[in-house]
Amino acid sequence: MKIVLTLLAAVFALLLSCTPSKPASPTYARDIAPILHRECVPCHRPGELAPFPLLTYDDARKRARQIVQVTGSGFMPPWKPEPGFGTFVGERRLSAGDIETLRRWAEAEAPLGDSTLVPEPPVFTDGWRLGEPDLVLGMPESYTVPAEGVDLFRNFLLAGVIDETRYIRAFQFRPGNPKVVHHAVIMIDQSGTARRRDALDAEPGFAGMSFGEAREPDGHFLGWTPGKAPAQSCDEMAWSLRPGSDLVVLLHMLPTGKPEPIQASLGLYFAAGPPARVPASIRLGRKDIDIAAGDDNYVLEDRYVLPVDVELLRIYPHMHYLGKSVQVYATKPDGSKQWLIRIDDWDFNWQDDYQYEESPRLPAGTEIYMRYVFDNSWANVFNPNIPPKAVTYGLRSADEMGDLILQVLPEDPKDLAPLLQDLHHQWLAQEIQGHQMLLRADPEDFENHHTIAMYHLQAGSADSADVHFERTLQLHPTYAEAHVNYAAALAARGRLAAGIDHLEQAIDSRPGFSKAHFNLGLALHAAGQRVKAGQHFEEAARLRPEMAAAIRRTVAGLRR
Repeated sequence: MKIVLTLLAAVFALLLSCTPSKPASPTYARDIAPILHRECVPCHRPGELAPFPLLTYDDARKRARQIVQVTGSGFMPPWKPEPGFGTFVGERRLSAGDIETLRRWAEAEAPLGDSTLVPEPPVFTDGWRLGEPDLVLGMPESYTVPAEGVDLFRNFLLAGVIDETRYIRAFQFRPGNPKVVHHAVIMIDQSGTARRRDALDAEPGFAGMSFGEAREPDGHFLGWTPGKAPAQSCDEMAWSLRPGSDLVVLLHMLPTGKPEPIQASLGLYFAAGPPARVPASIRLGRKDIDIAAGDDNYVLEDRYVLPVDVELLRIYPHMHYLGKSVQVYATKPDGSKQWLIRIDDWDFNWQDDYQYEESPRLPAGTEIYMRYVFDNSWANVFNPNIPPKAVTYGLRSADEMGDLILQVLPEDPKDLAPLLQDLHHQWLAQEIQGHQMLLRADPEDFENHHTIAMYHLQAGSADSADVHFERTLQLHPTYAEAHVNYAAALAARGRLAAGIDHLEQAIDSRPGFSKAHFNLGLALHAAGQRVKAGQHFEEAARLRPEMAAAIRRTVAGLRR
C-alpha cells in the first residue's frame, strides 16, 4: 500500500509540474508605464490638448478601466488609417499584445508592482526642438478663444521680415496654447488677399476655413497636430519663401470653459541654397457636393492619371463632419492595384497628413482613384445638423469638402514642369466648380465673383471672366484690386482706354495702392502719355521703397 501511495504522489507531482502556470499579472512598473510613456504621454501631460495626464501611477490607476475601453475600441491612440493599406511614419498604433496587457492589468485591480522599477517619464523640450531658428514668424497680437461655443476655425497672419528669398529645410510650429489648438495648417499667400481680409476683421485674423489665394509652398504640405515632431526635409528638397509673401495659419481651436489667449509662432530653419529637387501637389476631389438630408451613403469619386513617373511622399485626405470612409488606391499600367490609404471610420477631429515609410513608386499611366463616403443621417453622431439638412460644398465646418492632396516627387526632375502644367488645368477646373457652388449659397459675394474671374482668366475664358469682373464691381464699386485686375485683362485684349479708366478708379478709391500706380504707368506709357506715366511710376516707387529699384529698371527698359 505504501508503495502505491508513493507512486500516486509521484504521478500527481509530475502532473502538477506539467500544468502550465498562470502568467503573473502585469504591473504598472514593469509593463504599463513603458506603454503609456511611449504612446500616450506625448499628449497626455500638463499643457497639452489631452484632457488629463498619464505621467504617474496614480494618473493611470484611477483611469485604468477607461484606458482599456478606449484602447480596446480603437478610439485611442488617435490613428485612423487601417493597417495593411499603407505604412506611415510615426504610426500611433497599439499592438494587440499592448491592448491585452492593459486589459489584464485593469482586471487585476491595476497593481503597481516594484516601485523601484518604475521608469522615469519622458522629458519633452518645450522650446525650439531643433535649436534656435534662423527666423521666427508670429501672430502680431494674441487672440482670445471664447470660453464657450463650438469648434472655432480662424486664420492668422504670421508676421516677420523676409528681405530676400530664403529656402526652408525645416520648421517648427508652436501653438502658443497647446490645450486649445486641435490642429494647424499653414499656407503662403503672395496675393495680399489674406492681409486685406485680416484688415477688414475687427479681431486678429479672419474667420472661416478659406485661405483665399494662399497655396502650399513648392508642393510641401505644412501642418501640425499635437505630438507631431518638427517637420524636416533636407537642403535638396527645401521650399522657398519670397519677399512680399504672407504666411497664413488656419487654427482649429477648442473652447475649454474659460477664455484662453493664444499667440502662435513658426520657427524657420534655412537651407544653404535653392533645392535640387522640387515636389508637386496633386489634388483630387470634387466640389459639386450636394448631400440630401438623411442620405447615409453619399459617394464622391475622382481620378487622375499620372503623365510622368513619380515617387509618392505624403498623402492628406480631407472631409468634414459628415465624412464616413476613405479609399484611395493606384492602378498601374500593368493592371496591378496598390492601396495608398484606407480609413473605415473617418473622424474630422483626428485628420492628419501621412508620410510613407517607403515611398510608393508610381509609373506614368498610373490611375489614382479616390472614393469618399459621407453620412448625412441621424446615425452619424458627428452630424452638426439634428435633424439632418441638405449640405453642399463650402468653407465652413458645417459645410462639406472632399479633397485629397498627394505630395509627389517626379523621378526625373525635367518632368516637374509638364506635371505642373497638367495639374494646373485640373486645379483650375476644380476651383471654378467650387466657387460656383459657393455662389449658390451667396450670389452677392463680391470676393467670390472676383476670384472666379481670376480663375477664368487663367483658364483662357476672357468672356466668362468679364461677366464676373462686372458683377464684382456692381456689388463693390470701390474694390481697387478688382479694378486693377480687370484693367490688365482688358489691356491684354487691346482695350487700353477701358483699362486706364479702371486703373484711375482704383487709385481714386485707394490712393496708396502701389500696384495700381505702376500698372497705370505701364498703360499710359503704351498709350503714348509718357510724362503722366512717369509720374505714376515715381509714385509707385515712393509707396513701395523696397521695390523702387526694380520699378526704375523696368522704366529704363521701356525707354530703350
